[in-house]
Amino acid sequence: MNAVLSTAQEDRLWSELTRFVRDGALIPITGSELLEIPGATGESKNFYTLVAEELAQRLDVDPPQHTGERALNEVACSYLAKPRSRAEKLYPVVKEVVEELEQSVPIPKALDDLAALPVKLFVTTTFDNLLVRAIEQRHPAWAGRVRQIEYSPVRKDDLDSTQLGDGPPVVFHLFGRATSMPEYAVTEEDVLEFMHALQSQEGRPEKLFRLLQQKNLLIVGCGFVDWLARFFIRLGVSTRLSAAGGKTDWFIERAPSTSEFAVFLDHFGRSTEHFSREPVEFIARFAEKLPRDLTLTPAPRAPAARRDPARDILEGALFLSYASEDRAIVERIQQALGEDIDCWFDRLQLIGGDDWESKIIRNINACSLFVPILSCHTLTQQNRFFRHEWHEAFRRSIGFAANARFLIPVAIDDIQPNNPALPLELRKPDWERLPGGDVTPAFREMITAAFQQAQLRARGSAA
Repeated sequence: MNAVLSTAQEDRLWSELTRFVRDGALIPITGSELLEIPGATGESKNFYTLVAEELAQRLDVDPPQHTGERALNEVACSYLAKPRSRAEKLYPVVKEVVEELEQSVPIPKALDDLAALPVKLFVTTTFDNLLVRAIEQRHPAWAGRVRQIEYSPVRKDDLDSTQLGDGPPVVFHLFGRATSMPEYAVTEEDVLEFMHALQSQEGRPEKLFRLLQQKNLLIVGCGFVDWLARFFIRLGVSTRLSAAGGKTDWFIERAPSTSEFAVFLDHFGRSTEHFSREPVEFIARFAEKLPRDLTLTPAPRAPAARRDPARDILEGALFLSYASEDRAIVERIQQALGEDIDCWFDRLQLIGGDDWESKIIRNINACSLFVPILSCHTLTQQNRFFRHEWHEAFRRSIGFAANARFLIPVAIDDIQPNNPALPLELRKPDWERLPGGDVTPAFREMITAAFQQAQLRARGSAA
């Protein structure tokens, strides 16, 4: 069915959706069409359109003629068509634009409405952090605790069902999240590569797909073209689309699909309810119809857990992040700075069974300076704990002014910033060098001044 709903059909729809929310059986899959940002004149503009317009200026290409994701693809293609342009240079610029705009725009109302839903998992096709901001604004006790998983054809991250317990929901970025690396979808070709990886035997996020096939899906605001919509609907069932049963998925799109797509669903997608509705209006209407007892309201913060000095950082301390092979050197650095600065590092290196993700987030959010200790040991190809610390520190550094020192890399051997094993955030020539961990007077003076400035910054923000 691809039609405007009658009043009776709408009433049945809200009733079904409410029942599935109450039973924990609904997973929203959201897209960029929900990211409408209100303007000063009352008209709104899509967040991706804003990103594309700013990106066009920075890349010195013509402004986009399209809107939304099509505008972003248009600008990216214009840049890539320029002589001597390099694809790997595109993604860091997109990341910078996204982060800056995220700090200046209000949370889209549709995302605020969605954040009221008491669901354990949101799947998004966007690469921004606006949905997480909406959840944290709606539920302040969850600030810094919303788990984000970013799938990419390179990393192939998957859902861990243990993350879907009590507490904040999980936001799964199916097409990646904006970073300095080309691990998220900017162009239509990127989307194609993501879909190829998602369908491959070795790249499928099996745990996520299993859950999508068990639950009822609300696919809204994704703006898929015909072929992508067909693939996406097929992800939600474990058998042939025409044989699927036992669940209902809803596919809401702004404009009617092609007649071929509508006929396809009429013949084969009988478990998919498909109709036209403005996505933002649909979510607003759903929020109005949702019973009050199902709406998330701000919850009081839980009592602070007792601090374990071996695992939990002292508020405002300097965080030393390191590879375990360098522990002796890190201890030497801590001892050399200990008289003037509260230094902390994880002596136990969190192990399996620990709630390591929340511990990392908590400790990174509590520190005043983050000092990654860089050595040949940090170039390993293995999945190592210190990289999770780096990633969270990069995320927190977004909120600081450009001249505020929070991330201070320190090299302890001849490792070089241009090494491709390092993330782009660390491939900069502003490292400090302490061969063998021997702290110099100049380094002590610099780090003490930076620590004091960070303390003043923290007190100012608290005031």
